[in-house]
Amino acid sequence: MVGFCTGYSDTGEVMVLAVLPEYEARGIGRRLLMLVVEWLRSCNNHRIWLAASPDPKVRAYGFYRSLGWHTTGERLENGDEILVLVQDA
Repeated sequence: MVGFCTGYSDTGEVMVLAVLPEYEARGIGRRLLMLVVEWLRSCNNHRIWLAASPDPKVRAYGFYRSLGWHTTGERLENGDEILVLVQDA
């Protein structure tokens, strides 16, 4: 296994997306995320969301935004911002 992604069907949240560093930039994370988003939609979630660091220096910051995720302005207690998927990944 080189990566995984999971979500919570009751809330539409993408919980985790992880890919081993040596397998990054091969489209694996994008594909895993797309599969989980499709599954969350099949569970009748109209809001697909995730929490991520608001720091532009963190790789996830640009990754999610390049796939159509947008900030809601909401933050978790740990400082992570809430992103929602506005268009298909």
